[in-house]
Amino acid sequence: MEYFCYHRDRPGSVALREELLEEHWAYMDRYAKELIARGPTFADDGETPTGSVHIVDLPDPAAARAFAFDEPNYQAGAYRDVLLRRWRNVLGRTM
Repeated sequence: MEYFCYHRDRPGSVALREELLEEHWAYMDRYAKELIARGPTFADDGETPTGSVHIVDLPDPAAARAFAFDEPNYQAGAYRDVLLRRWRNVLGRTM
């Protein structure tokens, strides 16, 4: 089952995200085989991060919720909210 996950940054959380960068990447590395696409989102200036998008293929909704809410930036409060939705990779493309 494929899922779209958008972690939206809490205002002023850039320093915390930078502090947790290695922990975030280590967490994402655990999902390397399940990740279809991932990357940051930015403000209109193209520089200021506003969140992270992850598209993952996981076995069920419980696994998707665990992926989204166990993420280190979310656990530390860097993200203000999470949007998690079923998604379908119609074109079959991956990173």
